[in-house]
Amino acid sequence: MSVDFRKVDVDALDPDKVVSPEELVPPLPPVDPQEIEQRGQLIRQQLSKGDYIGALQVALDNPPYGGDERTKETNLRNVLEVLTTIKSSDITQIVDQLTPEDQNVLIKYLYKGMGSPLGQSHGNGGILLSWFEKTVDITGQGAIIRYIADRRTV
Repeated sequence: MSVDFRKVDVDALDPDKVVSPEELVPPLPPVDPQEIEQRGQLIRQQLSKGDYIGALQVALDNPPYGGDERTKETNLRNVLEVLTTIKSSDITQIVDQLTPEDQNVLIKYLYKGMGSPLGQSHGNGGILLSWFEKTVDITGQGAIIRYIADRRTV
């Protein structure tokens, strides 16, 4: 055995200390797709009444971190429906009323929307960029860092 400490593989000496990527992600509760569909109906009801902040809070509340891709896409559709309905002059006021947790979830959905064909269709790209700009103006760069560091995806 070499005495040069730089060449000693510590993980080989104590295999119990190895952390797998699955252990880094917190356990996620399962998500019922019907719950997301019901949430979409509630969001549409609130939008029809003009309760934009309530609709956005419902859309951002309890994101389906543990759901399958179809469920996550359905919730993304719900969030995008709210974001595209709200006038750009009201964005700052609405983002300011959100809790810091909801603001972080909003940043996640903005990134996901900008990266998906669903978010780029029908001129939604410009709307998402406007939301992103005004959200970062309020939250600062911390929301972007939290998005990058969080392993849970929406």
